[in-house]
Amino acid sequence: MNYYYDLVLNFDLDHLWHFYEWEKSDFLTYVKKIPLFRIDFETMKDFLLYQVKLDSSFVSEIAHKTIVKNQDESLEYAFLISDAKNSLAVLLNEEGKVIALSSVLISDDNNINEFMYTLKERTLSYECLEKRNLTHELRQKEKLSQMIQIELSTIKKEQNLNKLKYLYYEWFGQDENDFTTMYQEMQSSLQSIDYETLEKISYFIRLSYHQV
Repeated sequence: MNYYYDLVLNFDLDHLWHFYEWEKSDFLTYVKKIPLFRIDFETMKDFLLYQVKLDSSFVSEIAHKTIVKNQDESLEYAFLISDAKNSLAVLLNEEGKVIALSSVLISDDNNINEFMYTLKERTLSYECLEKRNLTHELRQKEKLSQMIQIELSTIKKEQNLNKLKYLYYEWFGQDENDFTTMYQEMQSSLQSIDYETLEKISYFIRLSYHQV
């Protein structure tokens, strides 16, 4: 079995964050040793798009082979895959179902993909379950969008017309007096606005607590 040594992983149950989106508050795992397999492009695509369940024989093969750095323990069922273009760390439960994924740092990604050219492709036995609920937005953009959504929900609950009018004007640059129209337009716009606009709106939300 081939291994990769000394890398940092950021397993998440709900998202696959790119390394440049990692935050200090994330629970990072420092790995001393982890099994490594070269797979083809279609297999990589399945792992990214679907919930995947691997064959029990593979689960047994990788069991306890990943060693956590500076700790006397292991990640029970973890491994790395690469199609020589992209690398992905995978965490399974004992039944073989993928429960979390992690990207790797760019330096490790380059090293792993380069090493792949010395390995033969491994055919993994697995089944694709339901599609993954993927996010294509940057992490900070998602957080800003959630914050604005919470603020709009609060304004609606409190029926705070003055605050909604203030934000609507800063949002669209025009006046409107009907509460329902403003709320619906802002909700609709929230689904498609860019990151810079989200930042601007969040700024005016914070400012509104001093002005409204």
